[in-house]
Amino acid sequence: MPGKLKKRSSKKRTMRALSLSKFKKLVVPRPDVLHGYLRHDEINLYLEYLQNRYSFVHVKLLGQTYERRQLKAIEIDWNSERNLELTERERSRRPYSCAEKITALVPPEISNMHNKLLGRRNTIFIEGGTHAREWITISVALNCIYQLTEKHMRNYELLRKLRFIIVPVTNPDGYEYTLTKNRRWRKNRRPITHSRHIGTDCNRNYDFHWENGPSKTARNTFKGLKPFSEPETRAMRNILQQNEQSLLFFLSLHSYAECIMYPWGYCKELPETWQKLEKLALTGRNAIKAYNGRHYRVGSIAKLSKRCISGSVVDYAFGVIKVPLALVMELPSHALGFQPAAESISPIGHESWFGIREMCKVAYDLATPFFSMEEGNLTNRKNSDKEQPQPQSPIIKKQSLHDVVRPTIDTVAL
Repeated sequence: MPGKLKKRSSKKRTMRALSLSKFKKLVVPRPDVLHGYLRHDEINLYLEYLQNRYSFVHVKLLGQTYERRQLKAIEIDWNSERNLELTERERSRRPYSCAEKITALVPPEISNMHNKLLGRRNTIFIEGGTHAREWITISVALNCIYQLTEKHMRNYELLRKLRFIIVPVTNPDGYEYTLTKNRRWRKNRRPITHSRHIGTDCNRNYDFHWENGPSKTARNTFKGLKPFSEPETRAMRNILQQNEQSLLFFLSLHSYAECIMYPWGYCKELPETWQKLEKLALTGRNAIKAYNGRHYRVGSIAKLSKRCISGSVVDYAFGVIKVPLALVMELPSHALGFQPAAESISPIGHESWFGIREMCKVAYDLATPFFSMEEGNLTNRKNSDKEQPQPQSPIIKKQSLHDVVRPTIDTVAL
């Protein structure tokens, strides 16, 4: 009998060891995103880790670069169907506390339906790493991802209202080149046709006043042979076009001028809604100043940079995609350079998130709900109908939003 017991226990141990080894293969390790500069593969590994862990996270493959690196975006959507189903299951398994009963009166799906009925834009788009040497922009983008996922309970109210799409590394080839060969490299790594030079400035390659940009292939700001000649800018164009109806706020991260800027970059004129844009930029500036005293300058791109910048992603997002709010955030600082020391990464990331979070909150209330062309035509038709007398028709009482939502709220409350 003792021999049989020993054999059984040894079999159980081996089975446990095998199951653990299989489980370990499925577990994706978590890289340290807050205190160091990661390689491109490590960043994609972190995005995969978050997708495996959280039901409201989805990683999208946008395309491939010239050197066949994957360009990825992370979508953080608390109101996604998958997450709502899982949270509803979790609610049904355990009894409500008093606090949960109050929040359950207006669950996330009702808030989401409210946004749809109003036609409100609710997507925040953040991109970093367009210029290869600006490592700190990638770290700040990763800090934003960290705050919205691993620290999502701190930002729950923000996630209930807003959906986030973040591209942490827009120029993977150039970024990897700066890590291994030349820390000062700015452009991507695709060779220029009929030239001995390599690379195009991705922030000059968008089809918005592109023809006004510099055309010398040797320059750091070379705009490319034609608009969207680069795989990185085509990938960005595609995801912006796919989400153009829901985009509320576009934020492009750069360094190291320590300012928050709004369009236009291609000329010194200001857009019609410049006051809204300035109010949003001042919100971020004031939040960071209150957090640690750092002072950001605020103004238009052309004014603060003292030059005209054609074919930029911010001008394209604002002028072509028609995102209501679009800003450039130039991170700190001249003293620290494009690649601040490791001990500065976390402080800069946290202070930047403090400003970005406040801008996202204000953006939701600042941009008025948009209406489709059909609704606009209907309004024009109504105005023209008012001018001409029409025969009387029976009065039809329209159902208010409160009446639409109230039955669902009552059901949840019970």
